[in-house]
Amino acid sequence: MSQPGVENRICALYGVEYPLLMGAITPKPELGAIVSNAGGLGCIEGISTPETLRRQIRRMRELTDRPFSVNFPLAFGKPELVQARVAVAIEERVPAVITSAGSPKLLTGMLHDHGITVAHVVASVAHARKAADAGVDALIAEPTESGGYRGANEISMMVLIPAIHRAVPDLPLAAAGSVADRAGMVAVMALGADGVQLGTRLVATREARDAFPEGAQKLILAADDTSTMSADTPTRPRVSRPELVEAVLGPRGKPMQMGQVAALIDDIPDVAAVFEELFGGGQAHARALADVFARLAAGSRTRA
Repeated sequence: MSQPGVENRICALYGVEYPLLMGAITPKPELGAIVSNAGGLGCIEGISTPETLRRQIRRMRELTDRPFSVNFPLAFGKPELVQARVAVAIEERVPAVITSAGSPKLLTGMLHDHGITVAHVVASVAHARKAADAGVDALIAEPTESGGYRGANEISMMVLIPAIHRAVPDLPLAAAGSVADRAGMVAVMALGADGVQLGTRLVATREARDAFPEGAQKLILAADDTSTMSADTPTRPRVSRPELVEAVLGPRGKPMQMGQVAALIDDIPDVAAVFEELFGGGQAHARALADVFARLAAGSRTRA
């Protein structure tokens, strides 16, 4: 597998081999450890009780000696519970925290005081500027296609990523959602992202089977381009449509968060194969695209 260049800002910030961040898709540490061991930044979703979170962090360290993150969705739990979870992360000296669904001002300064790297998930340029003003170390752009929390914002990847890159060029930027294969990875990098945050693609892996409810992978494999919708809740995650759930899981089935990118997923590989697809030959793919543009430009000059 060819490695990205040493100048990649996501790799440099987190000390990882590949600019791939795991989304906040499970509080269980096993999948996150596999992602970290593969060269990305694994993740624990920080939604458990403080006592359970401490056990999860320690279990993560038993499974990997590489960098990982804890993601705190700030809207999930009373403020005192969120603060108690964060206190555990500080006490356990986690290397990185990702905050989402709330104000970046709440935790960034305190986490920095303890040497913890902070990234914040944003769904608009205004959010990105506020996060930059709060002093975060990196941004994660959450477009409308993604399965994450966007609030009222419905900004597409094609607009959100370059708009944030132009507005806040000095911060490393990861693109959340919208990527399942090498073409998608090349596309978000071309738009201005330094890397990617994966959720839905990692749910649909062999190692993820025990981390999610039975049927989650079935829904992803059955999804097409019309199979998701924004949930009618304040945080507006993208979820599977009721008709897909009933067709695949029956009338008692439950919807799940998943990005539109589920429409592009038709297999359940292992995590290593996902890394290989995204990074094993990405430079060759980019060169092929460059050749296409060069031929188009040459044809335009000929016609002129």
